[in-house]
Amino acid sequence: MPTTLPEPIADQIIADKIKEWEQKKQELKVGKGIKEIKPHPFLTIARDFGCREEEIIPGLEKSLGWKVYGRNMLDHLARREQLSRSFIETLDEHRQNLIENWINFLIHSGSIMQHDYVVKISRLIKVTVAQENAIFLGRGINYILEDKKEGLRVRLTAPLTQRIKNISQLRNISEKEAEELIIKTDQERRNFIKQNFKRDFDSCEGYDLVFNTINFSNEIIFKTISLFLNAK
Repeated sequence: MPTTLPEPIADQIIADKIKEWEQKKQELKVGKGIKEIKPHPFLTIARDFGCREEEIIPGLEKSLGWKVYGRNMLDHLARREQLSRSFIETLDEHRQNLIENWINFLIHSGSIMQHDYVVKISRLIKVTVAQENAIFLGRGINYILEDKKEGLRVRLTAPLTQRIKNISQLRNISEKEAEELIIKTDQERRNFIKQNFKRDFDSCEGYDLVFNTINFSNEIIFKTISLFLNAK
C-alpha cells in the first residue's frame, strides 16, 4: 500500500487549491472590515495504526464531501517554501496578520512548541480552516485547533490483536511482521506528539469522540461523526 503521495500529484492538488482560493478571494474581496477569522467546520482524526483507517477515511471524505489533508500532503506543503507562501497569500494581508497572531498565541500558551516544522504546519492548518471545511489526519492537528469549537476531534483505535490481523491481510505480510510494524508506527506517532506538543497521545483530553472500530461499522461511524458535526 503506497504511503507517499507522488510529488507531481501533490503539486497539482496544491496548485488547484491555491487557484480555487485565489478566485474566491477576488470574488468576495476578502478582508474588508473583517475583525476576526471564523474557521469553517473541520474534522481532525488521530488513529492507531491498523484500525481500518484505509476504509474509514475515504468513506468520511465521500460522506462529508470535504478534502482530506494527510501527513504526506502537509509534509510536502511544509517543505516547499514557494507553495507554502502561495498557500498563505490566498488570504489578504489583514487575515495573514490574524493568522500570525493566532500562531503566536499558540506558542506562548504552550499549545505548540516553537519548532520550525510545527509552526509551519500550524500556519498552513489555520489558513485551510479559514478557507474551507476539511479533514485533517494526525500530526497533532487536534491540539493545533483545540481552541476552535467549530470542529470535531476524533480518535480511531482497536485492540492490538485485531490491528495485527488487519495489517497482515492488508499488506500481505506475516502477523509477526505486522505486529512489529504497528508497534513501531504507534511509537513514532506518540513520540511526535510528545516532542512537539508535550501531550500524551492516549489522553482523552485531546479528543471529542473515540471509536473502537472493532465495535462499530463504518456506516455508524460516518453517521455519528456527521451528527456531532451538525450539532456543533
